[in-house]
Order: sequence, then C-alpha cells, then structure tokens
Amino acid sequence: MALEIREIAFSEYERAAEVVWASFQHLAAQYQSAAGIEQFRRFAQASEIRARDAVGGQCHVAVIQNTVIGVLQARADAHIALLFVLPEFQSRGVGRALIRAADAQQRLLTVNASLNSVNAYMRYGFMPIGAEQLSDTGIRFVPMKRF
Repeated sequence: MALEIREIAFSEYERAAEVVWASFQHLAAQYQSAAGIEQFRRFAQASEIRARDAVGGQCHVAVIQNTVIGVLQARADAHIALLFVLPEFQSRGVGRALIRAADAQQRLLTVNASLNSVNAYMRYGFMPIGAEQLSDTGIRFVPMKRF
C-alpha cells in the first residue's frame, strides 16, 4: 500500500475531522478533563479546520488507497495545530512524512503537544520548552519547539 502525502482537498475536511477525533479518543482523551475533551471536539470539527485554513493555515493529509489516515494542520506562524494518525497506522512513519511535507512549505517550529505525544514529537526534533500546562479552555499540553 503506497502512502501519499498531499494538501487536503475541499471534499476531505469531514474525513480529516473524523481521523482527528478517532485518534484523539484513542489515547489523548484520557489525559483531558471533560471540559478539555469538549473544547478539543469543537476545535477538531471540519468547519473549524476549514476556517483555520481560510486564514493562512495549511492542512496536509496522509492517504492510503484513497482514504485519509492522517492529518497535519499548520498555522501561518509555523505552529502545528493538529497532527493525528489513525491508531492502526501509528509508528509507521506517517507522522514523520506529514511533517516532512509541511516543512517543505514552511519549517514547523512549535506545537502544544498532548501528554501522550511528547515522545513522538521529540523523535521529530521538538523539545519541551516548559512544564505541562492547562489552557484557559481546559486542554492539558506540553509546549514544544524545534530549534
């Protein structure tokens, strides 16, 4: 099965949101409060992903056999807003391929990593730049940066 990494097509935003939500629920949700889970659910809706792209964001998808299996959305300021890969495709280089594709357009520099993804981001070259934090909206994360 060949992996394709490309910019998202307009028709794929709903599927991208499904991938993000399924992946979040698999591991990341267990580290969040009910308020944090609800906030993330709103953040990860297809309409919100589209809206961020409309104001300078850029979304890439990982596709196998015409099916989206991974999503990376970067903001214009080189911050990763979303990076999620379906659980059955994790640890197979999909996240790294998404980062490589996004880096080709602008080098990604920062991310607010979910607690379960800190080690993965460290393998991608990001380092924690602070302790675990809790956003105003109730989401727990670790701020990370690539130097």
